[in-house]
Amino acid sequence: MQQGLKDLRALVRCARLGAGLVAAIWFAGRKFGGLTDAYDRVVAPIVERTITDVDERAKENRALRAMSAKIGLALLSYTRLAGVAEQVEVAAVAGAVTRLYDDLIDGSNGGPADDRLGELFKAGEFTPASEQEALLAGLIGAIRVRVRPPDNDTLDITLSALHEYQCLSRRQRDEAIPLAVLEKISRGKGAMANLVLCGLVKQQMDVAERELIMALGETFQALDDYMDVEQDNANGVSTLASLGVLTLTDIARSMRGLRGRLIDQYGRSATRPYCGMIYFLLLKSAFGRRLPAVGRAVGRLAGRSAALAFLTRGVDAIPASKSQEDR
Repeated sequence: MQQGLKDLRALVRCARLGAGLVAAIWFAGRKFGGLTDAYDRVVAPIVERTITDVDERAKENRALRAMSAKIGLALLSYTRLAGVAEQVEVAAVAGAVTRLYDDLIDGSNGGPADDRLGELFKAGEFTPASEQEALLAGLIGAIRVRVRPPDNDTLDITLSALHEYQCLSRRQRDEAIPLAVLEKISRGKGAMANLVLCGLVKQQMDVAERELIMALGETFQALDDYMDVEQDNANGVSTLASLGVLTLTDIARSMRGLRGRLIDQYGRSATRPYCGMIYFLLLKSAFGRRLPAVGRAVGRLAGRSAALAFLTRGVDAIPASKSQEDR
């Protein structure tokens, strides 16, 4: 009860972020249809020709479609913020890649699997050991032909750094993991993931913008961990949020601090709807944790409606408890 009141006060203090809430919702409503069309146009055919089992194919599409919408909307919000051209197909595929890659890492014991995926990100020799790995390769290939960054080395280096943090994140299943290591994993994984995603749609960033994008990524990761506490506890995964070290109050404070940096970088007008998106995520997190009945109701609705799928984490493409057979 006491923490719930603290969270409520944190949301009130973030009211300036909420000034763009209506604009953010309106923007999401306009863009959702384009993202779902892009998924059907680009991602679904790759799933169709890669996953042979009909039931598994349906499961993959359900999981990847939800994350395609969630990450895709965030990326399109960033393109609006940064004033760069929309790349709807890239945004849709990037969301699907995020879901599948996370699940492949979580479902693997490391070793050969990590090496294989590392080569995939370096555009090196890659021989998939499963249909899911072949699907990941196909999705990444679809992004590469659409992005063609002027400096491929920059993208590959960032991807390699993200891969290292993702592999390190398996240590979160160790009950004795030191808090300093847990913080390093969370901050590094979030920073690199957001830099990779934003770098797909804006390849040229100065140092100040790169640092801001990474700081946003760290805070988004903290918010994701906060939202996933129940699921992480069930799966034996430790995060700063699951241990009670990080609260919504802390995350909201970080978001408030980033607002000024966003305005300095992109201007007040462009920042308003982006901050509205952030405030929406804060509200969703607070309701999901403090009013679990509401969260479960939204989850049931999201399971029946593609238009609401982005409101929840969604199902895993590969169960977290399933270990890949490394070869």
